Amino acid sequence: MSGTAFEAAAVVVAAGRGIRIGGDVPKQYRRVGGQAVLTRTLAALAAHDAITSIQPVIAADARDFYHECVADLAVAVREKLRAPVSGGATRQLSVRAGLEALSDSAPDLVLVHDAARPHVDTALIDRALAAGRDYGAAVPGLPVTDTIKRVEAIAPGIGRVVETPAREFLRAVQTPQAFAFRLLLDAHRAAGAEGLDGFTDDGALAEWAGLPVVVFEGDPRNRKITQPSDLIDADRDFSGSAST
Repeated sequence: MSGTAFEAAAVVVAAGRGIRIGGDVPKQYRRVGGQAVLTRTLAALAAHDAITSIQPVIAADARDFYHECVADLAVAVREKLRAPVSGGATRQLSVRAGLEALSDSAPDLVLVHDAARPHVDTALIDRALAAGRDYGAAVPGLPVTDTIKRVEAIAPGIGRVVETPAREFLRAVQTPQAFAFRLLLDAHRAAGAEGLDGFTDDGALAEWAGLPVVVFEGDPRNRKITQPSDLIDADRDFSGSAST
């Protein structure tokens, strides 16, 4: 990437319980191709030369799971990891915990990435960093192929159609999302001061704070593991690959 050198860090959000996927082990600690989902996600981010540090955010009671994941990582990857911090009751609070932990080093850019997206690759990270550097707030997105209806509830399980947005203006948003670090931290602090803690997407929080947010090209392979079938697919994707 051309231009003035900059420092980029990543916040990896791994504090969720993953209850939709079932079982006693949160999805980010389930194994795909012989390694935990989180292990693969951390390794993929650390492999990018522009990312100088990674701040994991985990559940307070998941430290044993986390340390098992880290034990599977190469030394060069572990050197980029900061000590994990405990997340909050919502994703927004977990992201803020990660940002506050990074405030002592205050990188120029921060990528916020879901632990359950282990397929993130160098090309997508390149696009995230470039868009974040150029615009200050950027999220990856994919064109929507299904017809989307906006509805209002009129009975249990029944909604009346209010609007059918044109698909060409819609994008399905992914992570990593890229921001100027100080802008995102200030936005999180402002939301906290207003008593808001339910933003599930940092792009939406940035919009709320008045920041212009751009969408750059996402990657259809960068799937989020949500359902049991996603674990099966990821296991097939990673099986036979070399351990990190």
